Amino acid sequence: MDKSCTISEIAHELAAIAAAGKSYTGNRFDIEHYNDILALSQKLLTIGTDITPEQASLLLEGNDGYQTPKVETRAVIFDDSERILLVKDIDGKWNAPGGWCEFNLPVKDNTVKEAMEETGLKVEPYRLAAVYDHRRNNNPNSMFSSCKFFVLCRNLGGSFVPNIETTEAGYFSLDSLPELNTHKCTRRQLELCLEAYRADCWETYFD
Repeated sequence: MDKSCTISEIAHELAAIAAAGKSYTGNRFDIEHYNDILALSQKLLTIGTDITPEQASLLLEGNDGYQTPKVETRAVIFDDSERILLVKDIDGKWNAPGGWCEFNLPVKDNTVKEAMEETGLKVEPYRLAAVYDHRRNNNPNSMFSSCKFFVLCRNLGGSFVPNIETTEAGYFSLDSLPELNTHKCTRRQLELCLEAYRADCWETYFD
């Protein structure tokens, strides 16, 4: 474990160990021990945060089984002037349209779904620009490990309609970006996507 880990990160790692242990053991005594570890992780999570014991319990107990990263997709759509399509969240910041992958949808289909829901556009994914680890590259305000898939898409038509997630949509030059929600995407990530868009041949970037 990294010595620079925060208390909340330690709590989540302990919860992951407990969840995996409970999944693979048939020994009732081991299960009790793993439940004790889970309870300790919930207590740790409330230290120095405004998370209540009840919230900690719901957050950690809701992730049973072997712990794997969550998967997030971002639809990256450029126009002919190399401007990128961004959407404005209800918090007032902007990001590339996307979200968590549904459990029954592959990355491609989820990218199409999120683009339609947040922009009103029908898109065609055609190139995987990058896969980023959230904690290494984005504002780490998340209890969970997650991977971001940035997928270049062609705009097949449609128009924006305000919805429960986004209030505006627009194309922006990378030299004049609005305030980004860096929890979801960063300037550097969008710059790399532009590199992928311009390339005749592109190898997916991993970080």
